[in-house]
Amino acid sequence: MKKVLEVILEYLNDFLDMIYPRVCLNCDTILVYQEEHICIGCKFSLPKTNYHIKKDNRLEQKFVFEPKVKAVAAYLYYNKKGVAQKLIAEMKYRGVSEIGQKLGRWYSNDLKKVNWPVEMIVPVPLHESKLSKRGFNQSELFAQGLSDGLDIPVISNAVLRVKKTNTQTQKNKVERWQNMDGVYELSDPDMFKGKNVMVVDDVLTTGATMGELVSLIANAGAEGIYIACIAAGK
Repeated sequence: MKKVLEVILEYLNDFLDMIYPRVCLNCDTILVYQEEHICIGCKFSLPKTNYHIKKDNRLEQKFVFEPKVKAVAAYLYYNKKGVAQKLIAEMKYRGVSEIGQKLGRWYSNDLKKVNWPVEMIVPVPLHESKLSKRGFNQSELFAQGLSDGLDIPVISNAVLRVKKTNTQTQKNKVERWQNMDGVYELSDPDMFKGKNVMVVDDVLTTGATMGELVSLIANAGAEGIYIACIAAGK
């Protein structure tokens, strides 16, 4: 019976695709069987940064103030109207939450090659008001995808966002750092003592959001901090 239902659902999906064809978010090509969100061509031409294999890359330079930060990497370059922006917008603003986990699983294949000695993955949290409105934390979804591929646990409640902030979009670098002052608290600082921690977010720009959190984790006694995000600007 289960097999019959799977076949029926497959035919139903094919029928719906004929009436309402799914298209690639990046190039508008009609998606074929088993393609999701972007086509195979766009997937293989994703603008990867390869920062995970580039020591002293431009993202690492944003965190020179904290010696416990051992590596900083982003999966994709973030360009206006580029594929990374389209995927993140589809996830955050149109509620297609599975994109976050998919990107995490894809990136885990690259991060396996550098074998960071990470023992826990900590997503940057959302304020409870934004989490309630959106229904999910995109950084946590990305973290879960990384966890699935790397077999490293996600500790979602390790950090609390205790202060609601205004959007960072229109702020300059100094204003962004000031805006993040006192935003986070660690639920149990002792859990970080002697640990190698991967902190993950969706987009890394000035480093203000991540910098505040990194300082808290470092001061709690972490051994090393590794940063990974979905995308970063060139």
